[in-house]
Amino acid sequence: MNETQKITPLVPPGKILCFITGTLRKDTPEENVRQRWARALVDDYGYSKRDIGVETKIKMGRSSKKCDLTVFRPGAEHKQENILICIEVKRDDVKPSDSKDGDGQLISYMSACPSKFGLWVGQEMRGYFKNNDGSIELIADIPRSGDDTPRRPRRTDLKIVHELTSVFRRCHNYIHANGGLQKAEAFHEMLKLIFCKTYDEQEGDLELDFSISPSEQKSIGGQRKLIEERLKPLFEHVKRSYPFIFLSDETIKLEPSVAAYVVGELQFISILNSATDVKGEAYETLVGANLRGDRGEYFTPRNVCDMTVQMIMQHFEDRELSSIKVIDCCCGTGGFLVSWIDNLRRKLIDQEIRRGNPSPRDRARERIKQICGQSLFGLDINPFLVRTAQMNLVMHGDGSTNVHRASSLMRPGEWPEQARQSVPFGSMDVVITNPPFGDEVKVDDAHVLSQYQLASWGTENRRSMMPAEQLFMETGMNFLKPGGFLGVVIPDGILNNPGLTFLRDWLLRRSKVIASVALPKETFGRNKGVNNPSVLILQKFTHQEYLDAEKNIIDTSGSVFMCSPATSGIDKRGNTVFLRHPNGEYILDADGERVPDDQVAMVPKAYENWRSSLS
Repeated sequence: MNETQKITPLVPPGKILCFITGTLRKDTPEENVRQRWARALVDDYGYSKRDIGVETKIKMGRSSKKCDLTVFRPGAEHKQENILICIEVKRDDVKPSDSKDGDGQLISYMSACPSKFGLWVGQEMRGYFKNNDGSIELIADIPRSGDDTPRRPRRTDLKIVHELTSVFRRCHNYIHANGGLQKAEAFHEMLKLIFCKTYDEQEGDLELDFSISPSEQKSIGGQRKLIEERLKPLFEHVKRSYPFIFLSDETIKLEPSVAAYVVGELQFISILNSATDVKGEAYETLVGANLRGDRGEYFTPRNVCDMTVQMIMQHFEDRELSSIKVIDCCCGTGGFLVSWIDNLRRKLIDQEIRRGNPSPRDRARERIKQICGQSLFGLDINPFLVRTAQMNLVMHGDGSTNVHRASSLMRPGEWPEQARQSVPFGSMDVVITNPPFGDEVKVDDAHVLSQYQLASWGTENRRSMMPAEQLFMETGMNFLKPGGFLGVVIPDGILNNPGLTFLRDWLLRRSKVIASVALPKETFGRNKGVNNPSVLILQKFTHQEYLDAEKNIIDTSGSVFMCSPATSGIDKRGNTVFLRHPNGEYILDADGERVPDDQVAMVPKAYENWRSSLS
């Protein structure tokens, strides 16, 4: 089935498809939150669609109001007397204490219903239980389908989830608001718990340590028991497993009540087995909230990473990809490296399926860990980003031990010993990177500039200051073996600014231009990066080609792939934009999801077709 056959028009502009009823609802931020939770009740909590109501009318004296979501007794008629659970969901900026949309609304519904349980979700997630005397108290969560009360999860209870971003954001914000920590500190405390959770999933017993019962969550003694008897031992194991990320004397610094909240939110989720793109998006959202960008450091959008990686991978046989060495010499949070892992994983899974392996994903996971440990590398000058990238790689398969703190603008002799030994110049098959841009990262150190040919190329007097992104072009070449590939995000000026003719001349005497992709201006709309971005892919000359170029013998007969995708899936404000039919209706994929209007993602296929046409 081709892509056109998969796509069917269903949803008109301004509407969203209800997950429970299949009817059209108004496309608002609030409705999208409700639909995510409707899906969670089915996928995560195990309730049947037929037992879930949307905007159920609840009589309250002479008036009636609509509850966002309700769970009814299994198979029972959707009437107020059959309601088991009331759920109210709000945007994540709404507080429980809000006079209009806070938890008072939910409590009033519970009081008017026979329901024993309630769930309110906004800036926090709060469970509620109604006692026999009608009083309502806070609890950790609502019961899963088949249970009478909430309980600690067992391994068999863990659920793969399709959305983690809102959960991670709630936990991070709760730590920040209630733990007395700055956002960056809250971020690292949150990551400690994520690592504890992942370790427990991977190595723990049937009875999980990363868990808390409702009674424990309500008591100081139970919260302290969680910290002392479960989380502390888990974190000791984590530190021994990841000594390059966590120091031996680090501890979990959260108040017991705050740790209990986060454990309660995460305990039924399988982080380990949830899709890597789900984990990656959630993790990057956390990082983005803590990334200031004051040194030109910005996320590279995932579609740009994937485009660049997929184009470069086409130059290698699939069997070669497990042995080639790849580096991002200013790796930031690790976006390019994660993209390489994810695209390689897909190829390995396909390979294992062709081999008839009954567990292709498990085998691919093992191979990814081994390959990345030997062949995937990252450098960055910012210690916060180094640690962040290491954690990112751990969550995506690994290679985290090969991320080092070093200024790749300097010569290796000035790097720490571990980085110098790990990634010597001339040792990489592929360099993929998005160097820092802007006035904040201009280089004026005479010693550093003296090590670059570009500082004196095409001029009688050595340049006294250069933007870092220009020098990174030479740095990328320095890392490559002869014949290796450089994929780099650059400002358009490097390609067309008359004042940078010297840089283009130097590149053409060191490499072949393979492809140039002018990205839409909106591409970095969410990340506040370069305004006029392009991706340039170069292949470093072989030794003989370099010697010929020194004699002005340069082969200019080769073709160059050039394109300019018009859309990147977002608008100028960073909002997602979707494909529509001529009549204005949204285009949906085979899973009923709206299709982003993203031509950047189509470039690798166009590149593949172009290369095929040349052969």
